[in-house]
Amino acid sequence: MKLQRRIAFHFSIQFIVLLISVFLLFIFLLILVANLITRDELNTNTADGLVEAIPTVAIIENDKVTLDHKWSKMLAENDMWMQIINKDGRVIFSDHAPASLPTSYTINQLLFIEETWEIDDYPVRTYYDSWLYGKYYYVFGFQHNDKEMLGEWFTTYSHEGKVEEKALPALEAQLEEMDSYLQIFDHGELVQSIGEGQENKASPLELIGRIYEPGKHSTQVKVYNDPATEVSWVLHVPGREAQKPVWLFSDHDMQILIVSILVSLLVAILFSVWNGYRYGRPLILFVNWLERMENQRYDEVLTEKEKKRLFKKKGKTKYRYRLYQEVFQSFYRMAEKLNKAEVERTRLEQSREEWMAGISHDLRTPLSTIQGYGHMLESNKYEFSAQELEEIGKVIRNKGDYMLQLVNDFSLVFQLKNSAITLEKQTLEINRYIRKIVSKFKEDRTLTDFSIRFFGTDQALYMDLDPKWFTRVLDNLIYNAIKHNPPHTNVVIKILLDQEMVRIQVEDDGQGMDEAFIQNLFDRYYRGTNTNEKEDGHGLGMSIAKAIVDLHGGDIDVESTIGEGTKMSILLPYQPDLCQKQA
Repeated sequence: MKLQRRIAFHFSIQFIVLLISVFLLFIFLLILVANLITRDELNTNTADGLVEAIPTVAIIENDKVTLDHKWSKMLAENDMWMQIINKDGRVIFSDHAPASLPTSYTINQLLFIEETWEIDDYPVRTYYDSWLYGKYYYVFGFQHNDKEMLGEWFTTYSHEGKVEEKALPALEAQLEEMDSYLQIFDHGELVQSIGEGQENKASPLELIGRIYEPGKHSTQVKVYNDPATEVSWVLHVPGREAQKPVWLFSDHDMQILIVSILVSLLVAILFSVWNGYRYGRPLILFVNWLERMENQRYDEVLTEKEKKRLFKKKGKTKYRYRLYQEVFQSFYRMAEKLNKAEVERTRLEQSREEWMAGISHDLRTPLSTIQGYGHMLESNKYEFSAQELEEIGKVIRNKGDYMLQLVNDFSLVFQLKNSAITLEKQTLEINRYIRKIVSKFKEDRTLTDFSIRFFGTDQALYMDLDPKWFTRVLDNLIYNAIKHNPPHTNVVIKILLDQEMVRIQVEDDGQGMDEAFIQNLFDRYYRGTNTNEKEDGHGLGMSIAKAIVDLHGGDIDVESTIGEGTKMSILLPYQPDLCQKQA
């Protein structure tokens, strides 16, 4: 869980940094697009551009307006003025506005402006803003009313919509003073052109374009339409070349924004590089470790160079690798288990080889005897007496019985390995049951050189055991205590009640066993080098005994010292309920 939390924290930080960087970049691109759109608007139609741009850059706090000087300069260059009106109708800001204009407006005056788009014969544009700073009304006006001037010219100089010959000099003088020219259209046809610098006849949409996009043409167009004669007077005046701002915001604000974006991108790049090293280096260590594991170098999790890179002098994990310290610990534990498994595999392989060698030896010895007698009988070179033939037959039968027993034991080992044996348990009184087994050895006249004694418990002790298989276990333990020790060895069989366990103990004071022999005692085939066992021992007895005790839910414990003897104990779960029931 600690590792999960750390990884989640690190990736959350990365996500937040990336989100902030992307957000700032998006804001930068948004402002850049807004600036480009505003710049294009100011280039094509400065008046409309100013009407759209100024409300977005004006800062209003408590009815106090802050506006960059460049916008005021552009208003003056385009013969424009501006007023900002608050929700109460009061003018809170005025720039280049005529002195005759009111300083506050009634609802009727504002509605009249919206309907006529004029104030005191000044043409105006309006803009209503309620986004950031509250509700404010912007009024942009023009110093000259060209439409009114064209109307006066039409009244003074026209006759049936055209300019009379006698009036041409006076009109031409005014046009020359303005460096302009006049075109008169009647039912879509150019019927009269007055003034110098006239261009070829323009299409209808070209004239409309000069109205909406004056910045893209050399002249600006002013129009007067007479509804009575259906004549249009079109005045072409030179376009005004003004200094137009490149950026929507001030240079200082843009510098701060650009620096913020660059710093964010730099931080994101540095963070990405650091992140690559942080997560890449541990992966390289993992790959190297896996390669060593592939080559079965389980004892070398990290090289000395990698350890210096990973750990401090005091053994603690360095900070940049601390995120993966649980992973490294798991690797160490895994390597330790793999190493133990490899050692165990080697030991089992060695035991298997010893087992096969022992099996081959134990089968070869009786087979050699049988084969030898067979050749002798087959050759007809010898004449055997009846007694000799009886002895040969007896030897062959004994060797055959021994080989049959060996094969049966092999089969039994396989069955025990695959849990193919089903126990048939009976309730036995352990003292009486074991005393009967011990008496069999005590009455054997071939064992008179050994002292065999039994000590049971004072009270009756009942247990559920399979008498057939458990007898084989006890026979094996007692027989080993006799077989592998010299004459006059004392063998003692005891039953002890040890806490919640019943301990059946077979103890002798013989020659004992070394540690290596004890560790391999229960292998399926193992021969010690320090024993005097006979050549006909097949080495499967202790393995079988251990498997049978395991099936009974118990265990076998071995204690032995060279020259002092051996103590083997069968530990079985105590069953007090069964004892009370039988009592």
